[in-house]
Amino acid sequence: MIDNRLEYQRMYETERKLWWYQVLHGKVLRQIRKHFGTTGADLKILDAACGTGGLLSFLKEKGYSNLRGFDYSRHATDFSNERGLNVVFGDLRNVDAFEPGETFDIITCNDALYFLTDEEIIEALIAFRNRLDSNGLIIVNIHAFEAFSGTHDLAVGSSRRFKLAQFEAFSQAAGLRIDYSTYWPFALSLPILAVRQWQNYQIRNKKVNVEELDSDVEYPGDAVNAILKTITKAESAILSKAPFGSSLFMTMRSA
Repeated sequence: MIDNRLEYQRMYETERKLWWYQVLHGKVLRQIRKHFGTTGADLKILDAACGTGGLLSFLKEKGYSNLRGFDYSRHATDFSNERGLNVVFGDLRNVDAFEPGETFDIITCNDALYFLTDEEIIEALIAFRNRLDSNGLIIVNIHAFEAFSGTHDLAVGSSRRFKLAQFEAFSQAAGLRIDYSTYWPFALSLPILAVRQWQNYQIRNKKVNVEELDSDVEYPGDAVNAILKTITKAESAILSKAPFGSSLFMTMRSA
């Protein structure tokens, strides 16, 4: 798990305005509205491993009020609580311990399952399935393709990335089916890949201190941020599914 307050501070300060988070949150909202319709303020939503609460804040602003979250990091829960969110300590390895007996219409889990082993991922997905109400929806975003690994992965303690085939196997083992999946951002994949490969070159040649690495979650300025957001939103509008990208976005339901 991430045990770096600076990374959470950076996330807290940028996730409401950084293009990547804005696009991800938009993807989540579109899938919720597609599945449940544009109404549904009372939908029970759990954000598992919610980080500093950016998605929960976004959904709250969109009119959803029955929101809860948990995270393993005290830094994350502190920042979430500063936003006035209902977020407590919780562990993806023991989802059943969070509000036992409570079920949810929607469970989201973004960029967190990579901390777990294959067996633990399956167990977490089983726990999500068991906590879903009828017609419930699971939404997952995860790091994709090892070629995109770089300083960000080292900074947040990520040891691996995934392909869709792996999550197809995980979901089947957990009694789930993947209704929708896409890699993203496809249009920006080559520049992202170039940056990450340059980072790896520097790491291999000891040009940077791996003990003091920061992630590349950084606000690039209003102009660049707007351009990157426009490109990625246009991609989403044109391509319903993309074959390549640094992240994998999925929705799942009980099989």
